[in-house]
Amino acid sequence: MEREETAACALILTGGGARAAYQIGVLKAISECYPRGQPIPFPILCGTSAGAINATGLACYASCFHLAVRKLEYVWRHLHTEQILRLQAGKIVSHSLKSLLSGLLGRPAQMALPLFDNSPLERLLEKLIDFQRIDNNLLYGALEVLAVTASNYNTGDSTTFFQGRPHHQAWARAGRSGRAAIIATPHLMASSALPFIFKPCRLQNHFYGDGSIHQLNPLSPAIHLGADKILIISLATEEAEPGMLSSDPSSSDIAGHLLDTIFTDALTSDIERLQRINSTIRLIPEHKRAQISLRHIDNLVLKPSQNLDVLTEKHFHKLPFNIRAMLRLFGVDAGDATGLASFLLFEKEYCQELIELGYQDTRDRLTDICNFLSVPLDLRKTG
Repeated sequence: MEREETAACALILTGGGARAAYQIGVLKAISECYPRGQPIPFPILCGTSAGAINATGLACYASCFHLAVRKLEYVWRHLHTEQILRLQAGKIVSHSLKSLLSGLLGRPAQMALPLFDNSPLERLLEKLIDFQRIDNNLLYGALEVLAVTASNYNTGDSTTFFQGRPHHQAWARAGRSGRAAIIATPHLMASSALPFIFKPCRLQNHFYGDGSIHQLNPLSPAIHLGADKILIISLATEEAEPGMLSSDPSSSDIAGHLLDTIFTDALTSDIERLQRINSTIRLIPEHKRAQISLRHIDNLVLKPSQNLDVLTEKHFHKLPFNIRAMLRLFGVDAGDATGLASFLLFEKEYCQELIELGYQDTRDRLTDICNFLSVPLDLRKTG
């Protein structure tokens, strides 16, 4: 089904590991505003890390918004950690001993070994995602472009791979670039390869890791691809809950803080920059705006209303025993399951609670969202 000509609205889905289940609840609530059979209201889909996987799932079923969300929701509601990752305990011990021996003998250090093997995720993606459907949706107009961002370890750049209609052009800016590609499993594995957690992914003789690492301008891909408005589903908590640590921070506290920084700080700064540019443009007389290269871009940010770390604590025991044991080495136990654990808790009970939270948070803001997306009053389904 071909979409009607409207302003090009982009959807940006950020990374966050298991936390990305929250995005499904948001999308489910939005989809209920549209009649069945409607294509997705986001012709431009941009995703990073776990958000890239969700964005690709939407792209595969772009011709029917309801079906796309149902497909994604079913997967997230039935996840188990073993379907995403497994601990490489034996390899880690062997690698550590070899590295120690190499150091004692004055030999070059061993290559860094990630904590987890993500080959189960690779098999799951190959099984569930029909990438050919992306081409079909582009051909018949249900989709404009899909963009997946990864970090290039060779160059230090943020690289966005995009698959779209022919008029979309590659771009290159300081520290970031966009390249046309046929999106496939390796691009998703590269975008979601958290450093030290998963191994880098090799694409065309370059090594790539999680797209959030070098992504200093998370809104850039959507803007380069022609977005007039941007809906952003962030996984940062709506309101920070400051507090004093009861003891020295554990390795998990520090790791969780670093992951939060990777996934949220650059986005927050980029949104502030966009808002300043919009304010500046409004001060310029309309007859002079054509002389500048800037354009006004509306944006709406949706965030969790609760601290997702708090939800993690009661589901921590659902993780496989060997992963819980490893996390305890980093200072995480059942009574303090925050930070790092929330990114790795790919268990259905945790994901289901995140979906419900995303759904309710979005229902609470449905009027604003429908106005932003220009959903006609006679089409809105809020019952």
